[in-house]
Amino acid sequence: MIKIGRKTKAWQKAKPKLIKIYKEKGITRCEKCGSTWMMSFHHLDKRSSGKAEHTFKGTRLLCAKCHELCEYNKEENEKLRKIR
Repeated sequence: MIKIGRKTKAWQKAKPKLIKIYKEKGITRCEKCGSTWMMSFHHLDKRSSGKAEHTFKGTRLLCAKCHELCEYNKEENEKLRKIR
């Protein structure tokens, strides 16, 4: 049996709240390119870093393509901090 860790539990608790916030703000498309393909939350600081915020301020809604680009490209990730 796989144990769920502290960070995963925190994310599972925060995610439904984020979904509600994003819907209320009308953000339903990729915040980088406008696509609606395979949407997910991107943490500006990696969750594994310990600095990640499970908040509206600490996340962006991205399509899979942009999420992949920003996940491993520090410069692109920093651009996301400035889009709101």
